[in-house]
Amino acid sequence: MSFVMIATGAASRSRVRTLSIRHVLAAAAAAALMLLAAGAGLGYWLAAPAGSVAPAAQERPRPMLPFTLEQIGALSGRLFKLESQAAQLSRRLGVQPAAAPQDTGASAAVSGAGSGGPMLPPRPATASQQLLQDLSAIERHLARLEQQIALVADAATMHSLALMRLPSRRPVTDANVVSGFGNRSDPFNGRHAFHAGLDFAAEYGSPILAAAGGTVSFAGYRPDYGWTVEIDHGNGLTTRYAHASRLAVKSGAVVAPGERVAAVGSSGRSTGPHLHFEVLRNGEQIDPRRYLAGM
Repeated sequence: MSFVMIATGAASRSRVRTLSIRHVLAAAAAAALMLLAAGAGLGYWLAAPAGSVAPAAQERPRPMLPFTLEQIGALSGRLFKLESQAAQLSRRLGVQPAAAPQDTGASAAVSGAGSGGPMLPPRPATASQQLLQDLSAIERHLARLEQQIALVADAATMHSLALMRLPSRRPVTDANVVSGFGNRSDPFNGRHAFHAGLDFAAEYGSPILAAAGGTVSFAGYRPDYGWTVEIDHGNGLTTRYAHASRLAVKSGAVVAPGERVAAVGSSGRSTGPHLHFEVLRNGEQIDPRRYLAGM
């Protein structure tokens, strides 16, 4: 079997060619292979992800920048310095420094657990591993520092409260001491007598201030002291403010250091306006100068 092809040229000349079936089949097979190859290439191109590239062209993870690790190291050093300063402050305040937390590891959770394996040389830590180790160390420093600061804050608060209860403030501002603690001549009869406090000369009605914080244990009239306020500061310390003209607090009131508790007067056994101020320790009068600042 054969095929007849008629070709017409530009000069109106015609040629007749005869092709066998073997030539036609060979040409058809070649065309089919070409179409198949083209289709496979087109399908692979369409099926490939839009962002995929050759392995050589894939972006590699960027290494950790050297200055980042240096900054973390500097931060860790600063935290260690702050921790040392907090520990020194704790010792000055009498606070037990916080103990460093111990990392026992997960294997320690099982008592007597065994472990083994071949002994291999250690591998150098990668930048990411080094970063995680540095961050873990900083977290441990921060935990210790936070605990230390909490202890110092508590101790400072207690220390501040103790100072607030120490009668170290002058009970009358801008007033001079006209009679000290100890033996003297009695202002009424001139006899040798003991004076159990300090007398501050002040104008009538001048404010009398609490020498320290505490609770008013007495506010009323006593024959020798006149209108009197007594404040309990704890630890066996009490202050007494006598010869007042009027009182500004009542028994049971809680007062702050420097708070007004009365006004200067001349009530009771007194020769004129002044404040008689006493400090008692466990009920016994002691020299107030031991406590008052600047005297």
